[in-house]
Amino acid sequence: MCLLTAVYCAPAFGEAVRWTGKGETDKASDGKNWRAGKAPGKNDYVLFGILSAKDYSWDLDITLDYFAMTTNFKGSVRLQTSRLKVTRNVNIEGGMLDLQTASLTVGRRIYVGRRGTFDLSNGTLTVGPTGILVDAGGTFLSTGESKARIMSAKRNKYYRFIVGKGNIALSNPAGTEVSGSQGMTLYSLAKVIQADFVNVKRLKPGKAAVKVFRAKGKEKGEKLELTGWTFDETVKKKAGTSYARFITPEPTPDAAVAAVSAIPQPVPTSEAPATVITQVSSEQGKVTGEQLPVTDSKPSSITAEAAAAEEPEETPFAGLEEYEKAVAQAKFQPYLALQFNGGQHFFQAEQGSLSGNLNLLASLAIKHERLGPKWTVVPVLSSQYQGTKQVTDLVGGGTLFQERMSHFLAVRSVYQVSPEWKFKPSIGYKWEFLKETRDESWGNGLFDYRRPGFSLEAERAYKGPFTYSIGYDFYHIGFVNYESLESIIKDAQGNSMARELAGRSVLDSYNHALSFGGTLEGPWRSYAEGNLAMTLRLFPDQHVVARTGEYKNATRRDLSNYLSVAWKVPREISGGWKAVSGARLAVGYNSSNQNSYDAQRFRYLANYYDTLSLRAGVDLNLYRKLPGRSGGVEERPLEFSLSATLGRVSYSGRLTQAESGLYRGSKVYQNEAVIGVGASYPIAPHFVWTSQFGYGRQTSNQDFEKLYRYNFTTTNYRIGFSYEY
Repeated sequence: MCLLTAVYCAPAFGEAVRWTGKGETDKASDGKNWRAGKAPGKNDYVLFGILSAKDYSWDLDITLDYFAMTTNFKGSVRLQTSRLKVTRNVNIEGGMLDLQTASLTVGRRIYVGRRGTFDLSNGTLTVGPTGILVDAGGTFLSTGESKARIMSAKRNKYYRFIVGKGNIALSNPAGTEVSGSQGMTLYSLAKVIQADFVNVKRLKPGKAAVKVFRAKGKEKGEKLELTGWTFDETVKKKAGTSYARFITPEPTPDAAVAAVSAIPQPVPTSEAPATVITQVSSEQGKVTGEQLPVTDSKPSSITAEAAAAEEPEETPFAGLEEYEKAVAQAKFQPYLALQFNGGQHFFQAEQGSLSGNLNLLASLAIKHERLGPKWTVVPVLSSQYQGTKQVTDLVGGGTLFQERMSHFLAVRSVYQVSPEWKFKPSIGYKWEFLKETRDESWGNGLFDYRRPGFSLEAERAYKGPFTYSIGYDFYHIGFVNYESLESIIKDAQGNSMARELAGRSVLDSYNHALSFGGTLEGPWRSYAEGNLAMTLRLFPDQHVVARTGEYKNATRRDLSNYLSVAWKVPREISGGWKAVSGARLAVGYNSSNQNSYDAQRFRYLANYYDTLSLRAGVDLNLYRKLPGRSGGVEERPLEFSLSATLGRVSYSGRLTQAESGLYRGSKVYQNEAVIGVGASYPIAPHFVWTSQFGYGRQTSNQDFEKLYRYNFTTTNYRIGFSYEY
């Protein structure tokens, strides 16, 4: 790893040139103003920091690799009439960069944060697809007297313009032209000092000219004035999306309400209700003194895979507090989630001892010059320990395990093919340890297995946050300790008691999975999620059992199909509470060519592993933001959750048996019922107290349970905490 790091972190640009301001002039072309006594050249890395706070004028028409003004720099940089091009990023964290009448081209992103200020003045700013990010106290100004322009570096490549926890003032009376963008996004902590006389041109199809979230401290219903905004035909022709129109002067209350419509954003069940986004267009093309309603927002939590992707625009993305450091050659975005809870479980009439569960997820999203701007690589480590009893179906029935531990190591990646398409290849390896008894040592479990594999996925964002994807997975499951000696045992007549699971590698399988998934906007501000998965399982060492009880030459193969759909309805309710209610349905069918033979009772059971499952459930999540200790808002809200699931699994090839083992004429089925209740409360930054209660019951018409568990109840409660960074 050290060698690889050394190779891939090698500089891919020229020298690092530092400003000292010791020259007799304030010109950038004066070599005495630079630490090495030499003015910046092509592909150099220019840094303004603690060595000098002297103002200067940039008068060089060159191409740099990186341009950075650190928090220690307090001066002003005036570009005047030059043309400056920066291949990668411009970081402004201190001082002021005044464009005046110059032209600045940024290959990737211009970041304005901390104590930094950027003034567009009367100049032209050209940016790459990652665009403009104003955050962490930075200020973006447009204060000139003649038209200023913000443009895309490439035609049909649209950039982002995002203001997070920053300031923006657009007051140029001649107009600020924003061309080739994905729209302007003003998040809840943005301070909009002024946003007037903006001319939106060549907007990305399907996007909003501006998205506004409720500003901090504003009450619902307050307005943000957008004076003198104009739009070209690309804004007017957006289709397939409900978006608000600027209101004509002095509208009636009914007309004003009817003019605004909102689009929900999909969020995971464990997150807050969807963000409400207001989108803007104009039929008349020009607005003076009109007002846009300010809506509410809540950031989504970040999973390891989300960290890998380009920053999503529908929710405050990971980059609001993270950006590329001026001295870094690579961009690293770490993520750590830790969950620990302890409690007690009750299985049937048994009262379990106090035990705990531990989950760890760690990842590091990496962008590097050698990878190119479109690649993100994410190594992922996931470890789990479960100390509560559970019934797991590994061999065609429910086997009871006392403890479980697993570790998963993977390298995932994301390639941004286009603004809409992403390609996500990954490779991983999983270790699973299962203990049937407490005194069994780790690593010696009969059903311990290893699972190496890789996956390929393509995802398309076809309409705002809504996406669809197709994926392929290949993995091998190998049971390293499993071996059954049943095949050498003879019955009283000397006949073989061969069974399909007798042998050493009979449970090992090669698996090919094809999946389709997506999200869809629904009626009444709702959204739907769906997934279809088809898996072909090949067991090369498990021969098919014939009617005589002997083995055929053919080997076992299963085809599993699984379809799940969910419908979510986010709503705001009284008292600052929000709710996400939903319903879900899942159908699964497994078809297998394997049979079973009960040698003790001389009974042949065809299609023994064919199953049909049906599960339905409802979910309700309630959220409420709590005031922070410093008067702000906590990272996570108070949350309550409730879920209930009913299910039925039918075995078309299994006959029911009495407790003695005698077969009856009916086919086996089992009914399931699960209820879960949870609550979480933020107790400190990044720390959340959690509590959970669960109850599950499974009943069946199968009374013979010497091999598998068909009838049982389980109850558990867990109390603990989670940490997320």
